[in-house]
Amino acid sequence: MKIAICDDEERSVRKIREDLTSLQTYDDEFSFDEFNDGRSLLSEFTEGKYAVIVLDIEMKGLNGLETAEFIRSIDDKVIIIFLTSYEKFACQGYEVRAFRYILKTQPHSIYMKQLDDAIREYYRNTRYIITSVNGRDEKLLTDDILYLEVFSHKIQIHTKTENYIVKGTLSEFEAELSDSLFARLDKSSLVNIINIDYIRKNEVMLINGETLFASRNHIKNIKESFMNYSRSRWS
Repeated sequence: MKIAICDDEERSVRKIREDLTSLQTYDDEFSFDEFNDGRSLLSEFTEGKYAVIVLDIEMKGLNGLETAEFIRSIDDKVIIIFLTSYEKFACQGYEVRAFRYILKTQPHSIYMKQLDDAIREYYRNTRYIITSVNGRDEKLLTDDILYLEVFSHKIQIHTKTENYIVKGTLSEFEAELSDSLFARLDKSSLVNIINIDYIRKNEVMLINGETLFASRNHIKNIKESFMNYSRSRWS
């Protein structure tokens, strides 16, 4: 899990990192990027880069709320945690759908529980499939899957970073992914709705620039699923 910590006090950054590290269930479960102002965080930020972002609200220059507004405009999934010494910022924090608003001055046990709640929330909302690749089990994040297709009596899984050829049938994967947003392109492929950029006639353009073609029997369902997902994402 990749976590960004942004605070203009080095001592606070170090403490947050140590507190989060103490919540690990295994070594190197978390990796950290550290920033001392909002602009430096935004210069490195891309959608999906971080699972959790911990932001101090009262920073010089671009404060935590302004930084969060920009982050939320391009990433509606990342978990944002605000840290501050003042309760007065709480209402503004919820405007950018912060998961937690944590007072630095509250009892340590409550503070740690709130950090732990954020980690648990990420894992609750993260869906994986486990499949065997070259004799070893691979855990693939479903959000990273672009599409699946039948390939020489096996299944080729195309992800944002690489492709995997695995045993199984498309129907088996369709059943396993039934609680995620996957839809049939045709009888031999499934597309991940959340990774569609736009649709033109029967052409499905993915966020990586690749174009897939949907059959006449399935394009209506894909368009409806894509529209429903788009509405829910920005509602």
